[in-house]
Amino acid sequence: PDDCWDIGHICHTLTNRRWKEKTIAYAESHDQAIVGDKTLAFWLMDQEMYTGMSLSETQTPSLAVDRGLALHKILRLLVLGLGGEGYLNFMGNEFG
Repeated sequence: PDDCWDIGHICHTLTNRRWKEKTIAYAESHDQAIVGDKTLAFWLMDQEMYTGMSLSETQTPSLAVDRGLALHKILRLLVLGLGGEGYLNFMGNEFG
């Protein structure tokens, strides 16, 4: 559950690196992960990414999408603040 996350463990993981070693942090949100698994956004929202993102298709907003977006924003903020000297932001090729 969302309220049982160990913030201390998350912060330790993001800051556990060698002294003065430069690192780049990122939170994947595109529909294809670099490592071949699900991205963070898909772990949070799963198939609702395809069906629950538009209010034109349904009259009520998807709770899974609202929850997933809120948690994704919190995680991106933690990664940006604690992840290192740089932040990798992915822009898909549809904008290229």
